[in-house]
Amino acid sequence: MLAVLLLGVAQATTLAGQQPLAGAPQDSTQAAQTTASGGVPSAGGAFARSMVIPGWGQAAAGSPGRGAFYFTVESISFWMIFKTNQLLGSASDILDMRRRDAFERLMADPLDDPLDLQTLLEADLGVVSALELEEIRRQQREDWIAFALFMLLLGGADAFVTAHLADFPEPLETVIRPLPDMGVEFGFRLVF
Repeated sequence: MLAVLLLGVAQATTLAGQQPLAGAPQDSTQAAQTTASGGVPSAGGAFARSMVIPGWGQAAAGSPGRGAFYFTVESISFWMIFKTNQLLGSASDILDMRRRDAFERLMADPLDDPLDLQTLLEADLGVVSALELEEIRRQQREDWIAFALFMLLLGGADAFVTAHLADFPEPLETVIRPLPDMGVEFGFRLVF
């Protein structure tokens, strides 16, 4: 829902900035000042926005598609952190249950030495497999947290660059024209 809202706001901002200005033509300095004051955040502001809500910095700088990408990736990452945290809780419950079952089984066996009970408990196959499962789930959660932090910082850096380059001149234009004598002419235009 938030991604759709961000896309709508960014589209409205972009469309409003594309309207031609009435009056005399401006020089490039005035045009750059108008663009900068027209709602594009500073590079640091875009970075900060992207740290608060992933994708907000890109959307505010005029790249709503990129903003939606980072918002979606972070949403999926947070969902996976939540899910792996639940799976880790289930693995801990399984470990507790298997330790309790092994403890009861070892206490019922008169041949087991009570002093070696902890060693025997940790060597039980059911407890060992539950410990492995818990470690796997813990590692999965750490991996998703690391991925989410990486993508958050990458999104912030991307928002910084996007805002910094928002008023960059039009890219090099390639012109291809057919010639009357069966040839083709290639040309490049660079706007200053």
